[in-house]
Amino acid sequence: MVHKQIIGLFVRNYTGVLQRVTSLFTRRGFNIDSLTVSPTNKEGYSRITVRILGDDEQLSQFINQMMKLNDVKKVEVLPESSSVISELIFIKVKINSGDRNKILTAASSYHASVVDLGETSATFRASGLPSEIDELVSRLEPFGIMELVRTGAIALHSGDECIADDLDID
Repeated sequence: MVHKQIIGLFVRNYTGVLQRVTSLFTRRGFNIDSLTVSPTNKEGYSRITVRILGDDEQLSQFINQMMKLNDVKKVEVLPESSSVISELIFIKVKINSGDRNKILTAASSYHASVVDLGETSATFRASGLPSEIDELVSRLEPFGIMELVRTGAIALHSGDECIADDLDID
């Protein structure tokens, strides 16, 4: 059965590492649903969080292929049930005086805050589970979405576990 899986990669932060990782997706036919990259608290290392579409066999193949790359130090599945997951969105919506209160009520029900007001638009910022962000977009679509941008999922293990716990790095 095909489903979305969130994977955390701990990689050396060298020129070209992202290209090597993403080219593996292309060569192996993996479908990327979202991809985020950021530095970590470990000097010289980055964290790549990728959400892929696939079944359990494809997920296993993905992890095995990633671990063959020299700059990839660790790859872990981050199950939704035991991880902290979030996504950020900026969404610009058409606004008119008749719909203003409806739009503000809809946005606030997803804890979205107004970050910019134009003459005929409002831009909101929200964060939450990817499913919550999808719901916010659906709720605001009838009013007319002018533009949106999403970060993609980011995730950490719940509790005390960390991806770099058992790595021998400085």
